Amino acid sequence: MFYKDVVYDIETFPNVFSFAVIDVDGNNIIVYEISNRVNQTQEFLEFLRHCAKNELKMIGYNNLGFDWVVLDWILEKAIKAKQDGKKLRLSAKLIYNYAMKVIESKKGGEFGITVKGTHKIPQIDLFKINHYDNKAKMTSLKLLEFNMRLGSIEDLPFPVGTVLTDDEVGVLIDYNITDINATLSFYNICKDAIKFREDLTLKYGFDCMNLNDSKIGEQFFMRKIEAENPTAFYKEDSSGKRIMKQTKRDRIVIKDCIFDYIRFRTKPFQSLHKWFEAQVISETNGVFSDTEEHNLLDVAKYAEMVIKREKFKSKPSDIEISEFLLAHPKGWIEEVELKAMEVVKDSDGVPVKEEYLCEKTGKVKLRNVKKPKISHYGCFKVAETVNIVVDGFRYDVGSGGLHGAKSGHHKSENGKVIMTYDVASYYPNMAIANRVYPEHLSESFCDSYEDFYNERKKFSKGTGENLSIKLGLNATYGNSNNKYSPFYDPKYTMSITISGQLSLMMLVEKLIMDCNIEMLMANSDGIEFYVDENLKDKVYDIISRWEKVTGLVMEGDEYSDMFINNVNNYTSMTIDGKIKQKGLYEYKPQKNMELTHMHKNHSALVIPMAVEHELFERGTAEDFIRAHKEPFDFMLRTKVPRSSSLVLEKDGVDIPQQNVCRYYPSVNGGKLIKIMPPLEDGGELRRMAIDKEYNVKTCNNMDNFNWDINYDYYINEAEKLLLPLKETIYN
Repeated sequence: MFYKDVVYDIETFPNVFSFAVIDVDGNNIIVYEISNRVNQTQEFLEFLRHCAKNELKMIGYNNLGFDWVVLDWILEKAIKAKQDGKKLRLSAKLIYNYAMKVIESKKGGEFGITVKGTHKIPQIDLFKINHYDNKAKMTSLKLLEFNMRLGSIEDLPFPVGTVLTDDEVGVLIDYNITDINATLSFYNICKDAIKFREDLTLKYGFDCMNLNDSKIGEQFFMRKIEAENPTAFYKEDSSGKRIMKQTKRDRIVIKDCIFDYIRFRTKPFQSLHKWFEAQVISETNGVFSDTEEHNLLDVAKYAEMVIKREKFKSKPSDIEISEFLLAHPKGWIEEVELKAMEVVKDSDGVPVKEEYLCEKTGKVKLRNVKKPKISHYGCFKVAETVNIVVDGFRYDVGSGGLHGAKSGHHKSENGKVIMTYDVASYYPNMAIANRVYPEHLSESFCDSYEDFYNERKKFSKGTGENLSIKLGLNATYGNSNNKYSPFYDPKYTMSITISGQLSLMMLVEKLIMDCNIEMLMANSDGIEFYVDENLKDKVYDIISRWEKVTGLVMEGDEYSDMFINNVNNYTSMTIDGKIKQKGLYEYKPQKNMELTHMHKNHSALVIPMAVEHELFERGTAEDFIRAHKEPFDFMLRTKVPRSSSLVLEKDGVDIPQQNVCRYYPSVNGGKLIKIMPPLEDGGELRRMAIDKEYNVKTCNNMDNFNWDINYDYYINEAEKLLLPLKETIYN
């Protein structure tokens, strides 16, 4: 028996149930089997009783969603049988049927059948604590196996519901063992996160073992408020039912959301400020997108617009034109001459004829007169986002935050430096400094929020406590726009969002006017800009005065180089040599297997590595790629749903592949093809090539790798990342 916490996984088929377990040190493995050939029910139950008696934690991946639900059901049956003095009747078929019932109960992203209350054996779900139950971060164990660079990635070897032969049962058990080893590998990456939860549970007295970081932070904050006001978030109705408190609003007057200190001195920014003050909204999501020219007021003078067209079925009548212009006051009607021709007809609808000389006969004949077809469009201008362009830099604003970027390579040289500033804990401090709160929570919310913020300062950056409180602080702002949260008050959301953007632009305007800065990037809570080196002290002074007005604190640095593709994809180097990566140019967190990045796609990390190599003048990307000797950095992965399949087409033959597949472009190999169901009954299966321009080799087992890499793929992909920057780099 084990006397340490254990990692486990189950497999259920109609004629076999297997339970594989390994201790957290990776020293001992046990597999219990219930099938036609072996029945280890009693040994299996004895093991679970041992875990319960010794308070061992059982660690799994999505175990709270599935594995533990099945195990708890088995334990309940065992307890009931013992109470009734009956023999436990248990078979692989019974377990399988219940497992299918659990799976079929799935609605949305979660199973309907769950285990309520305290678990008979403590559970740790690595899936939940990393928030992989969130759609945006959803990650399977197979994808983690790729990201963890395991030597072998194995998918379920048989379709669910297959009745297995004895030999196939052996294969399934080997797969079960592979899964617990993979889960153990991920557990080792999660150790600090688990220790953090253990410490907090002991310190604060509530179970947070399976809460994600944001939820932990949110719970701490809620408990802090409830300590002073137990009814802050919930009330009871006449029947004793617990009702969540919220502030719901039919309309939000944006003028009421804008802080009094916000002032502008130049027309583009003034027009934007005035426009926001005129807005009254009933919805917060996407409300400031696709805004027509006539609704932009004076902002239209400074905004970057696109033209949208509505096609008329035929030449519009005067009434149709009037109706269109009523809906789009600044719109117009456009006639477009097409290449296609049509017959000209008279007022009676009879085709008009014309004489022509037939070249073959030399005689004059008649033919229909034709003219180019005309399409009629109603046209109007739209700002896809509310924006203004100042000195060639476009500021996008709205419910998603302030954004803007000037693509290319920017370098501190010739008396100009790149300065970068961002606001410390932007959203929380906006609320704290300006005494903004969800209306149903009262102003004491701000005091508790500030205490919670100060609590974070007690823990060093990078610690679990610091991260959890940070996420909790930000989650409070995010949940203010969540209709299912006790923090819900969309006016609070808009006050922080709109005033935050305008505050930052107020600073930008002052820097433009007094220091003649050139904006390079704006991204939610921060800005990057060029400024004359001799004006740095003036920049410091302006920022200091802005901090006093807003109550916010900015953190700054200088870049020697900044390479911008767009606002979400860039890389930069500070003057002391530190490199910051974002988006497509990011690889270090992935390569270091940082837990915060384990859900991301770690494919072909050699590409951003090579790009960085060239950008910072260490050599060419091509030379780096050809000289690189780490096979995992060349690997890519793809995943297809269970409704589809994956094959490697080679020499006219389809070779079946796993649905999660590791591969690399090869000078040999074949075409990787995704086969999808037909669009309609009786239709043909659809085939779609993955990386269709290249042959590939699948490499779920790294023993199959032999350096027959097609380097052209990686060089071309690196060039795509370099291309938006090169014109500026090499001019």
